[in-house]
Amino acid sequence: MPLDPPLDLTVAIPSHDDNGNLTRLLRHLAALGIAQAVIVTDDGSLPAPDAETLARDSGLEPARLTLLRQDRVRGAGAARNRALLHVKTRHLLFLDADDLPARELRSLCQALAQADPFDFCIFQHHDSRMAQDRQRGQMPFDQDFWVQAGLAQGSLRPVPDSAAPLLAQTANYPWNKIYRTEFLLEQGIRCSETLVHNDIALHWQSFLRARSILSSACIGVTHFVQPGGSRLTNRLDAERLRVFEPLEQIALEIAAGTGPAGRRYAPAFFGFALGLLNWVQGTLAKDLQEELKIRADAFLQRHLSREMCRRLQQDRPADWQRAAELFSLPG
Repeated sequence: MPLDPPLDLTVAIPSHDDNGNLTRLLRHLAALGIAQAVIVTDDGSLPAPDAETLARDSGLEPARLTLLRQDRVRGAGAARNRALLHVKTRHLLFLDADDLPARELRSLCQALAQADPFDFCIFQHHDSRMAQDRQRGQMPFDQDFWVQAGLAQGSLRPVPDSAAPLLAQTANYPWNKIYRTEFLLEQGIRCSETLVHNDIALHWQSFLRARSILSSACIGVTHFVQPGGSRLTNRLDAERLRVFEPLEQIALEIAAGTGPAGRRYAPAFFGFALGLLNWVQGTLAKDLQEELKIRADAFLQRHLSREMCRRLQQDRPADWQRAAELFSLPG
């Protein structure tokens, strides 16, 4: 059943060799009736999916489905960027092929259809790892940031400037936000076109450049995590070293900022970067560890001032201590 009033929304989905999950997702979208359009960017699947078959198997109206095709694997970031260029609706939601939208997402879309103009709305999600403890919701490290921001409960509301850097430190997912399409296009915000870590630039540039951010504590999407699986995000090879491309991009943007946004987000971003580099070190193949240390040392020496080091020691003592054991931090 369509929303009343409708949110002018496109759902964009990158997909690679995942037609089963993709069809399941399209079926849920058809049942929820939240999307005016759905764009699937196939990232070099073999065999390639067929739009007519996807529409028939999912019950989605064929006129609402656009299927784009990348002949070789370029990653989810490139697939999302390509989809963005084809969006004709006012709003956009990125989903992964194995995500599932929850019924609460329909209520959120209804509320957003009546909200004042906003650049993006961030909402909560359910992480499949929580089901192991028979719980529903985000991982504790993400939920803690929502609690600290004072936004862990309640319906749609504006995000205060003081709370935005806290929410920015949640896992840098692309599918927990509904964007105003023109905001992304006007600001030139894109995903990095790397096979992994392609969501960092999209996430941080959204926070750095937005003037109006909304939040909702509703659990809008279930995200499935498969540790040790074969997805591109589980790669532990040299592709992981490209993490410094988006990190450098955001660090330079923060350094170049003359307004309060850069100063406000700097501790949050560098705290996130420390935690991410610690995680990469703990998962990366052994023969790449020395190269990681060389690149991490250069990045941290280049961008961390003594003042920022003191701030991170105070705000993120565990991440700081581990990073100090692994890398050469500024004195």
